[in-house]
Amino acid sequence: MNRLVSLAAALAIVTLMPMPQSAAEPTTVGTAVHVVINKSFEETSDPDQCMGAGALASIRRGSSVILSEGSASPDAPKVAVGQFFRSRMKDGACEVLYITSAPVMAAFNVQFVSPTGELSSTFGPNSAEPVTDQPGIAQVVGVDMEFDRQP
Repeated sequence: MNRLVSLAAALAIVTLMPMPQSAAEPTTVGTAVHVVINKSFEETSDPDQCMGAGALASIRRGSSVILSEGSASPDAPKVAVGQFFRSRMKDGACEVLYITSAPVMAAFNVQFVSPTGELSSTFGPNSAEPVTDQPGIAQVVGVDMEFDRQP
């Protein structure tokens, strides 16, 4: 019986020890997704909100973003989901910011999900750049879009 108790105690201690990084999930860091829509948007009466039209209708307050491994395939494995943070008009363009935690990668594919669950097309691959001047954010994914106005 003593042997069984000792084995159970040893097993409990081992499960509490941190796993080596190679055996754990990949390290994730604070990640910002910065979207710039140069056309194809409508400005709303709220100065902090603009929204996409047509294929970009999913980009608006209450929406989310799905990041997947950056590749030519729209079926690349998904690695993170982020939430809408803010949008604003700047220099005649709509800028939208999403915040998430994602693995450090050179590029990501990006897909937007409207508040009602509608999915946009997949955009990418989009380069990720390191960030050193924003507390809590270690990388930014830039998505620059320009479309003719859509209904």
